[in-house]
Amino acid sequence: MPLHTATEPAIPFVTVTNWVRAATQCGLDLASMFRDEGIDVGSLHPETATIQREAMQRIMQRCVDQTRQQANGQHFPIVLGESFAFEYLSDIETFITTSATLRDATRSLEWIPPLVNPFMGFSLAEHGSQARLVLQYNHPDATPDTTWHFTEAVFTTTIKFSRLLLGPEGLTGKVTLRHPRHINSDAVERFFQTPVEYDAPVDALWFDRSMLDRPLRGAFPVLNQLAAQRVAQQLAQRTEHAPGAQDTNTSPLITQITQLFVSRPVMMRLGLDALADALDMHSRTLQRRLKDLGDSHSSIQDRVRYQLAQQWLGNDALSIEDISEQLGFSDRRSFTQAFTRWSGQTPSQFRRSPI
Repeated sequence: MPLHTATEPAIPFVTVTNWVRAATQCGLDLASMFRDEGIDVGSLHPETATIQREAMQRIMQRCVDQTRQQANGQHFPIVLGESFAFEYLSDIETFITTSATLRDATRSLEWIPPLVNPFMGFSLAEHGSQARLVLQYNHPDATPDTTWHFTEAVFTTTIKFSRLLLGPEGLTGKVTLRHPRHINSDAVERFFQTPVEYDAPVDALWFDRSMLDRPLRGAFPVLNQLAAQRVAQQLAQRTEHAPGAQDTNTSPLITQITQLFVSRPVMMRLGLDALADALDMHSRTLQRRLKDLGDSHSSIQDRVRYQLAQQWLGNDALSIEDISEQLGFSDRRSFTQAFTRWSGQTPSQFRRSPI
């Protein structure tokens, strides 16, 4: 039994109505699955409900298995992703649909972990003429076997909204998935409508980099800014009312910055001014508030970098150069020096050492 189960945070089950809608479309009795997990169906209001990660994994697997047994051509992760709507996160949808460019809209990715799933994060990487949106899981036992159905659902939703923003083609390019091809992969490929590579090193959507700065038709700056402000308020409230939040020395601001860095590692190479902009405050104000809390931008960044480095070094499919770049270091040498300072080992030594 994993040692972290008892202490890890519950997942905000704000998506419960999407699960109910998808289960109904697939003819599944989701209520009985909830009861089997000891979940009080009567208390499942999206604004207050939570669910443990392992319970959600078991329910997802049951939904996949029971949908397959019906042999009607449906695949539950695709149905779940396609039916997703921001019903109780309408400000995020407003922000996305009123953004000036796709690059601006990707800022919403930093809000997904604290508001939807703290074990899931996204990063945007740009290389030459290509860009890729990478999905990562931030818990120790995350493997393709335990996350593949969630990956397919998340990418289905992402592609759905990209088509809303960009037109029928959406994010054309390719999709890479860490898990192998399976019995329902035809359904996945029909919805994605783009080449899919299985057993890949990363879960990612790949597309032409120029699409990031293409103007979007629904741009509405005033509504966009108001939506961002409301989401910031929701993030602060979520952090302040999180279980155990009052029993630790971690302030809502530090938690928010940490979650932002984990979900969007590219922020760690953009500097203090970019972080302040993302938090809608002046850089001097941010510095002062962190100083009052006995912390600093560089200290939080180092903690997150070390956390992510340890996690990613456990994945042999990721090169040390790739990890270095994802963490915002200028080169492998700089990353090696920092990691050695944190752990007393080089990244290569850490990777070779027994757990």
